[in-house]
Amino acid sequence: MNINQFIFTRTQSKKKIEAIENLSNDELLDVTESTVKKMIQEVGQRRYKSRDKDLRIDYDRRCGNSWNSTVESVNLVKGKLYVSFYIQYENTDTNTSDDYDNFFKRSNYRGEIRRLDRHGNGRTYYFCYDESDKARVMKSILLEYVYSKYADKLKEA
Repeated sequence: MNINQFIFTRTQSKKKIEAIENLSNDELLDVTESTVKKMIQEVGQRRYKSRDKDLRIDYDRRCGNSWNSTVESVNLVKGKLYVSFYIQYENTDTNTSDDYDNFFKRSNYRGEIRRLDRHGNGRTYYFCYDESDKARVMKSILLEYVYSKYADKLKEA
């Protein structure tokens, strides 16, 4: 099954959710950038009175690296995609973002943030995602699209 086409078909929302849940990691990582852009354009929230949009992942569907970060949203800013992260580190937490292409390329991802530690010393903190982590993130993005687009139909059932 080609998820890039199937996600936009006139199939029942429950069947789409079932299909997404059954995708392999490779199938999830084969979702194209143009598919994600189209999903954000359809159901994303406008930001700051501009044309830019965010697809915010519901708290219960957010995925991360099972360690120190989760993916909060995918953002379409001036035609370019970004992934937004929530990161916890030694004395507080923060948010950051990175290019969609950089995050979803076929290899392990290592993000970093530079902050002061509790003693005022500059430190670099890392958050890493392997391919299975990225596949879970893509699954949560696809599910968020379906739950957002078909919210009324899913409530009725």
